[in-house]
Amino acid sequence: MAKKTKSSQTPQQGNLIEPSVVIDFVRLFAETDISENEQGIVKRRLLENRESFGKVLQQLVQWTEKEPKTIDIPSSLKQLEEAEPRQIRSFDSVAKILSRDFPELLGFILEEYQVDANQTRALIGKEFVFIKRIADVIFEATDKNGHEVIIHLEFERQYQSDEQMDKRKLEYRHLMEMDDDFEGKTVLCNVFYLRGSPADKAVIEERHVKLPTTDCRYSGELKYKAYHLSLVTIDMIIDRQLPFLLPFVIESELQADASPQKATRHISSLKAQIDDHEAALTKMIESLTPAKLESLRTTVEYLWGKSYSKKVFNQSTLLKLMKERLNLRQDDIQLGIAAGRTEGRTEERAEVKALAKQMAQEGKMNQDILAEFMRRLETPYDKQKER
Repeated sequence: MAKKTKSSQTPQQGNLIEPSVVIDFVRLFAETDISENEQGIVKRRLLENRESFGKVLQQLVQWTEKEPKTIDIPSSLKQLEEAEPRQIRSFDSVAKILSRDFPELLGFILEEYQVDANQTRALIGKEFVFIKRIADVIFEATDKNGHEVIIHLEFERQYQSDEQMDKRKLEYRHLMEMDDDFEGKTVLCNVFYLRGSPADKAVIEERHVKLPTTDCRYSGELKYKAYHLSLVTIDMIIDRQLPFLLPFVIESELQADASPQKATRHISSLKAQIDDHEAALTKMIESLTPAKLESLRTTVEYLWGKSYSKKVFNQSTLLKLMKERLNLRQDDIQLGIAAGRTEGRTEERAEVKALAKQMAQEGKMNQDILAEFMRRLETPYDKQKER
């Protein structure tokens, strides 16, 4: 609860403007009942966004002055959450939303580790304040023997970030070991890559890391799994019942440096897979609950950069929208190829012009022939045939 502050007293005679009050945030945090780790999270968020938070907090103080009753901050924040439950600001948020509405995501990961969990929950909001790069989602599970398991999950847009992934995973593991909440628990680390994974990778890659370093942050050994979404097939989605991967697969690319021809073949392959398995995909999509379908719609809006109303995006239209998205991507690739050809022809003509002018300067071509050559070079071939 945030207590209503008292109204400002009348300024003393001779003082036209009362000096502003500066809040001692260090003291304010010290008087709260939240842990040092939680204090660190809040402090970092305030400092990183001080300008925007400053405006909101200033407005909040002014509202508090005007309100005749005590303001209930927790209930106010809950109301905000309910008003915008599906708002996505970053790729991290995609993971959080999917983990909440799709228990299949957690089941998929646990199955890979052969962990039979009978109780799971997402520790959304649990972050490490020691480094800027924070964990996307952390799950807590209890296996059939009663042992507690922690599942750390990251989503990465590009495979390019893989260069530092081993170090990051080791650092996360050490940070977890420093956290009392994770002491003595088994930690399972995972990373999902959307784009750019090499074609020779396994869809689910098991990694064993041991770096030659004396830095305590990256010492020791660690096993973790990398999931390459650009290599996932429609068959795999159906066989393992992974509908939450549909938006990712449609937006994936085989390789970051794939040629337009390879990208086109990849898209054509996905379209063919959808056509071949339309009945099975339809059955899987029809089994989605309203909450899961809404989660997919929000994920699609973020990944595809396109908004769909609930009327447009539904169980009966999802497959159609997936195909339309693939067609649009294929059209974009063809336009890029055409633009590249035009640019290439322009560069070639410039080189030919320079060569012709050089030949004229050397007396190997007279000015009349040069002028006619330049005119024909600028005239499309089909127009020349009409002449």
